[in-house]
Amino acid sequence: MSNKETFFVTTPIYYTNWIPHIGHSYASIIADSLARYNKINWKKVKFSTWVDENSQKAVIKAQEQGLDVMDYLDKMADIHRWVWDGMKIEYTDFIRTTKPEHHEFVRSVLQKSFDNGDIYEGEYEWLYCVWCEAFKKEDDLIEVNGKKVCPDHLTEPDKIKEKNYFFKLSKYQKFLEEFYENNPDFVTPSDRFNEVKAFVKRGLEDFSISRETNKFGIKLPFDESQVTYVWYDALFNYLTVCQGWDENFWPVNLHIMAKDIVKFHAIYWPAMLKSSGYELPKQILTTGYFTLDWQKISKSLWNVIDPVEFSEQYSKDLIVLYLLSSINIGQDWDFNTKQAILTYNAKLANNLWNLLNRVLVLTLKLGEEELISWFELEEKADKLKEKFKKNLEKFALKDCLDEIFKFLDEVNKYVDENEPWKLIKAEEDREDAQAVLYTIAEGLRISALMLYSFFPEKMWELLTRLGLTDYVERLENWELNNLLEEKEVVFKITEKWNPLYTRFDVDDK
Repeated sequence: MSNKETFFVTTPIYYTNWIPHIGHSYASIIADSLARYNKINWKKVKFSTWVDENSQKAVIKAQEQGLDVMDYLDKMADIHRWVWDGMKIEYTDFIRTTKPEHHEFVRSVLQKSFDNGDIYEGEYEWLYCVWCEAFKKEDDLIEVNGKKVCPDHLTEPDKIKEKNYFFKLSKYQKFLEEFYENNPDFVTPSDRFNEVKAFVKRGLEDFSISRETNKFGIKLPFDESQVTYVWYDALFNYLTVCQGWDENFWPVNLHIMAKDIVKFHAIYWPAMLKSSGYELPKQILTTGYFTLDWQKISKSLWNVIDPVEFSEQYSKDLIVLYLLSSINIGQDWDFNTKQAILTYNAKLANNLWNLLNRVLVLTLKLGEEELISWFELEEKADKLKEKFKKNLEKFALKDCLDEIFKFLDEVNKYVDENEPWKLIKAEEDREDAQAVLYTIAEGLRISALMLYSFFPEKMWELLTRLGLTDYVERLENWELNNLLEEKEVVFKITEKWNPLYTRFDVDDK
């Protein structure tokens, strides 16, 4: 165990005033798939998700519901856990920023930056959007009905003038520029990184890290009359979960987030870490915006999709397949239920299940429980294995899935060309029939091993149906590479089973 590498992945900052919907689940599914792949690939894995609680918006929402703030936050934290547990997201850490250990840690890093001369007192006058938890300039706003409003929330920002403490972001201008140059893959995709670098090049300004009027939050260790600004508090959650025996997981391998918060993570966060003496993250993966039937996902429009309810109505695998195989990570995208079902039907219910059903039925007709022969698509499989590892290493999940299903198409084509249903009828062709059926089974075995990171439950079923009953235990014991390279596998097929995936009707969608 001690010689294993570590892999630490985090989800975005999930706010407590919003119940997670299908758009939020995208980032969590990416993190879950990458965490599982690394776990079965001989790595110690840490996967943290969380709720951001120390904010004025939480106070506002609690007041609207007539609840004590902590009662409201307890309720929302339970809902967030319920969603991720219902989606079977296998996180290792769920952090709440109201926890005492987080408060203590944030106060310690604030003190370090203060002692380092990077935090100073000043007066602040600015526009502030509570719902973005971000400061705005006049040219950030748009005009609606004669009012200047936040373009994302269509609310007028508050005008704030108070005594605050500031972080010397400007001090880290050169440091950041050099860091970006030395780490060209720090933010992916590259167009998002280009935006970050362009922003920094225009010149960095110091930013406020505290509030004099807010009382709910983490008190500054050097001035307890003020609480720290939510971003300074929130970002350090990633390190809170790495205290104690988990310290070897830092620096984080991958932060996953929507593009609207990349500025805070790629500019503020590295500077804050440098100031307090911590190593910087290795990489940031940014997702695009979602629409639903070409409309922005909005509570006011009531067009949100509950991912748990949707997965119970259809299948979690349908959601995972559609979200990960339809676009490259980083692109804006429209979620369409009909297209999601069509994708699922084509790739899982038709392609994969049809292939498995063929080998089960035809092997039973052949009259032999065990398939022992040779693999006739070994060259194509070797190419797939090579692409699989490369795609996962660069987080190209769409390319990864595309290549696997392309390979399964090749296996289906091979079956159609060799017609094993005809070969099993003639005694002199039994050896050829064995070879064809073995090739189908081996193609499925290799594909299932690669798909296990995305669809663990169904791939466990598939491998079991092929008689490979010890495979999941071996995967969970980090043997993915060994299993992919295993030769002369014996498949034991004893029954047809029920469909692995069933088709869904799309006529009324």
